[in-house]
Amino acid sequence: MKRIAFHLAPALMLAYGVVRLIDGRDGQHGPGPAWTTGHVIFLVSLLLYGWVIAGLYARVRTGGPAHRVVAAIGAAVAAFGLVMFVRVAIIDIVIGLEAADAAEKSALGARYADVPAVLPQVVYEIGPVFFMAGLLALLVQYAITGPGRNALAPVLVTLGFVAITVDLNYLPAGAALIWLALALVTRERTT
Repeated sequence: MKRIAFHLAPALMLAYGVVRLIDGRDGQHGPGPAWTTGHVIFLVSLLLYGWVIAGLYARVRTGGPAHRVVAAIGAAVAAFGLVMFVRVAIIDIVIGLEAADAAEKSALGARYADVPAVLPQVVYEIGPVFFMAGLLALLVQYAITGPGRNALAPVLVTLGFVAITVDLNYLPAGAALIWLALALVTRERTT
């Protein structure tokens, strides 16, 4: 399952990016069937990234105690960020199902901004960055200690995340770069 996740997670992220572009052809994103469908695809992608994190962790924790600690920290940071991302996707799905128009979507977004009210809202806003940082940390560790010592994977993931951060319309291109990076990792060794 982990090997499939290395391909399917970014492939579904790319599909979400394409659906998002289609949804935005009228100048706005959501609410509606495309919004909800895209976010369901994104949610499945995110859940599969959990397997990617586990797979990378398994590959990089095999060194000495220092490798295990660094790998555990990277995996924990990535997992925390992933949970924050999953929260965003679930809330966007709920908003898409409840909202009748863009104004109601905006109002619902404000209402759900701090759901669940366990952490400060700023944590929910920046939480997904931890996913990117943790995943990148695991890939850097893999590039340094992995069997192929391939530095291209972390570079491609960085470029992918930068593209997505610059403009969400670049999500398909960013996802393709992430997919290529993860494909390089699976080509070197399977778990």
